[in-house]
Amino acid sequence: MDSDYSIFAILPPYNTIHAQLMDPSGDLFTNPSGVMLSYQAIADPEGSSNETSVGKSNFWTHAPSLFGASPAPDTGLAGYDMPGASNPPQGMTLDTASGIWTAEGIPITPYDDQGRKRYYPLMRISAHNGSGQVIACSDVVLPVSDEMDCRTCHASDSVAAAEPTVGWVHDADSERDFRRNILKLHDQLHLGQPQFTAALAAQGYDPAGLHETAVTNGNAILCAACHASNALPGTGVAGVSPLTSAIHAGHADVVDPTNGMTLDSSANRSSCYRCHPGSETRCLRGAMGSAVASDGSLAMQCQSCHGSMNAVGDAQRTGWLAEPSCQNCHTGTALANSGQIRYDHAFDASGQLRTPADATFATNADVPAPGFNLYRFSTGHGGLGCEACHGSTHAEYPGLHGNDNLQVQALQGHVGTLADCTACHNQSPETETGGPHGMHPIGSAWIHDHGDVAENGGQLACRSCHGTNYRGSVLSRALGDRNYSTQFGPKNFWRGFQIGCYDCHDGPTDDDNNNNHAPVVANGSASTTSQPVNVTLSGTDADGNSLTWRIARQASFGTVALNGNVATYHPQPGFAGTDSFYVSARDGDTESNLGRIDIHRGAELGGFGTGYPGTNGVVPSLTANAVPQMGTTIQLQLQNSSGVATQALWIWSIERMTKPTPIGGTLFIRPDAYQAVPLPAAGLTLPLVLPQVASLEGATIGIQTIQYDAGARFGYSFSPVLRLTFGT
Repeated sequence: MDSDYSIFAILPPYNTIHAQLMDPSGDLFTNPSGVMLSYQAIADPEGSSNETSVGKSNFWTHAPSLFGASPAPDTGLAGYDMPGASNPPQGMTLDTASGIWTAEGIPITPYDDQGRKRYYPLMRISAHNGSGQVIACSDVVLPVSDEMDCRTCHASDSVAAAEPTVGWVHDADSERDFRRNILKLHDQLHLGQPQFTAALAAQGYDPAGLHETAVTNGNAILCAACHASNALPGTGVAGVSPLTSAIHAGHADVVDPTNGMTLDSSANRSSCYRCHPGSETRCLRGAMGSAVASDGSLAMQCQSCHGSMNAVGDAQRTGWLAEPSCQNCHTGTALANSGQIRYDHAFDASGQLRTPADATFATNADVPAPGFNLYRFSTGHGGLGCEACHGSTHAEYPGLHGNDNLQVQALQGHVGTLADCTACHNQSPETETGGPHGMHPIGSAWIHDHGDVAENGGQLACRSCHGTNYRGSVLSRALGDRNYSTQFGPKNFWRGFQIGCYDCHDGPTDDDNNNNHAPVVANGSASTTSQPVNVTLSGTDADGNSLTWRIARQASFGTVALNGNVATYHPQPGFAGTDSFYVSARDGDTESNLGRIDIHRGAELGGFGTGYPGTNGVVPSLTANAVPQMGTTIQLQLQNSSGVATQALWIWSIERMTKPTPIGGTLFIRPDAYQAVPLPAAGLTLPLVLPQVASLEGATIGIQTIQYDAGARFGYSFSPVLRLTFGT
């Protein structure tokens, strides 16, 4: 959604829930008689709940000019509402053809009911019988962000190349400021062109242009009114470029002011997040988004699946529908694939979407329309949506954020792809290849029976997942911690363990115990603050086999690179305390135990947000002379932007926010506590005493200042936020 609707809008607050109901035997329930599904807000483990959107967005003020509708606050454009302050259940609608219950266009915002910015609020989906009793429920995330913006280039006094010829607008409200500059620039480029003149008339806009329409006339502009978007069906003016083409192709050759590369450059891995939600929200947050390359960088970026800006903006592309498919990376099995079982990019050497060799992991063809095959509309395994087991688009299990994992943890007791048969079936089905993607059941019954299956000619089929040498592949990694009693003794397979025949017996045709000894990996530790740190991994093998190492589970607050037996931990900012990652070693036949590597991280500091300039364009700096180590005193140093004695307001909070003010600057932390102090001409140094309290370790506060400055455009200057993360 947009963070402001007073000037123009790209998308309304519009979040959709799809749900399927299953009976105890694991069959889809598609008879609406006597059953109703509903949704209502539920608090997450942190205590955050989002019941109402009232007072959290100006969307409803400007909906009439944007959409020609006047819904009441909390009411969505498609007729599905936020629950509201009393949180009553809201009904969903069943499509009997697909068996999917839907609530479309719920107008949720990224602010919880305590005013905290929370991008992943929960709703509880409940099934009610004819008497209104709840017979089943599940908690799901409604991801939402208003982080999308254009201020990096279009805020007044930002990038000279984006300045309108009539000059920057310098609106005191930072949200309106960059939007007004964009409309000024749009008018500059197109006023007087016959097509633009006709489009203005067709939409009832002021013939003087979009800026005049929005600012003077007070009628906010819907971008899709002229530039068609498949996210808003029925929009657009004939002959005007689609929205995705106008934005992406139109900006592909723009130079990113943060790194000097074009937004289209394949080396610019942050270009999409320059505008799309991600730098804070990190909407690419599933198993793919959290995958880490061997050098410690994120293995997959937006471009890995969607291609370059020019590719996304291709005029021949159908926005929101012409998207990559699972099979462009997941090209088949261990027996039949396009060079690898899976890739971390969807394109082949020619730049075309990769063709799979096998359809085991393919989406359905021609959904939702002929010529398209989208994951979010695909089904399998008895009509169950692919997303039901694998997670939503961009949030494939296991998720990076805890709330995304709650549903699957409740169903099967652990994170990751929904793979335990009894999560849906009241007992594990008796089948060999009847599971999703041709899987066999998981559990003790299969441990007992799989030998008979192999001896009766089934062992060749095992190679599809367990590899041509029967020693396992990425497809045979355990999706949860498994503990089994076997004829070879107890076997413990941790989540991610690559399972093959040789883990128990001496190959697929031998019933004898494999005398190979599993490697043994030692735990380890290291310490750092904000710098990468190396850890030499230690392991032994009783048989003298060479070991191949891998990172079995990445750290929570950093990424880990691996070179041979040396792991390098790269810390992410904003954390102090103990972070951990897990390693394993393989000897050719089987995996080791998991080795836990603890990284103790000390106190650190940083900053975020942008300031607002005062006299002579000076943005006041706010710094600290040392990291905030508990039990010490550090000095906070504030620069005076005016050069004369004045007043300053100190603000501090543990909560981030983005709130424009009527005096030019933006608050990037919630003003939970504040204090006015005199500010000498030479600036101010304040001591901050940090107590030695164990419970403070890892706590983070932000500090921002506002100072009166007669030379500032609106009389005040703002510092960026100083972030302090307390530690030892």
